Amino acid sequence: MARKMNKRQSGKVQDALNLEGYTALYIRVSTERQAQEGNSLAAQEKRLRDYCSAHGWNVASDHVYTDAGISGKSTERAAFQAMMQAAKDGVIVRVVAVKLDRVARNTKDFLATVETLQSYKCSLALIVEGFDTGTPQGKFAITMFAAMAELEASMISERVSSGRKQKASEGGYNGARCPLGYKYENGAFTVDSSASQTVVEVFTRFVAGQGMSKIADDLNAAGAVTAKGGKWYAATVRYILSNGFYAGLAQWDGTEKQGNHPPIISRKLYEQAHARLQAIKPGPMAA
Repeated sequence: MARKMNKRQSGKVQDALNLEGYTALYIRVSTERQAQEGNSLAAQEKRLRDYCSAHGWNVASDHVYTDAGISGKSTERAAFQAMMQAAKDGVIVRVVAVKLDRVARNTKDFLATVETLQSYKCSLALIVEGFDTGTPQGKFAITMFAAMAELEASMISERVSSGRKQKASEGGYNGARCPLGYKYENGAFTVDSSASQTVVEVFTRFVAGQGMSKIADDLNAAGAVTAKGGKWYAATVRYILSNGFYAGLAQWDGTEKQGNHPPIISRKLYEQAHARLQAIKPGPMAA
């Protein structure tokens, strides 16, 4: 007959079983559509559990951290922060994610995360890259992969920027916020008859010699709102005056061409305003 264990002996056996500590799973999808469909979440979790099982790592059900529909540009994610707290508290000794960009999208944040986890004596394993910061090889190689991930993100950003510049060079819309005075529907701009009057007033008064702060104060007193629905400031007025879109121009990163949208003001009025802006010395804007 099997010997009965006392409470102290039972506790020692349990400690032995959990000697390696708990492993946490970190799962993230970046779009609401992926989060709602759930396929990416479920696929990631299954892959992570299979990986941990193959390595004999103990995954606790309450240490599966999921950020659904959250961008990886920042580490300010609810589940991510809860996981980091668990590592700090010593509850988990390892974090496993499918790939590097699930954890962070830039080298600075990624290496900071690795460093913080290491200070908590918690390692990070990535399936796709095949590295574990718990090993010397992993510590070196994962730094290289982090740099490569940031390079890839920079290249994507550059392609987007180039695409917008090309769009502007063709007179098209570069995807910026719809300017005050316009409506953007079904891929085309139309003039907002009400808000466009505010734009005309800003240019006309400025060219006539009024200061940007004075124009802003008067617009606020009249109850006019900005494109965001907020108050007017001298800087807001300057932004309007600097935007060649109102003269029918498409602009992006030094590129300027006649656009495919209707102008609100004449090219002459815009150039007069631009000339006066250039003549204003740096410092507090004229009242």
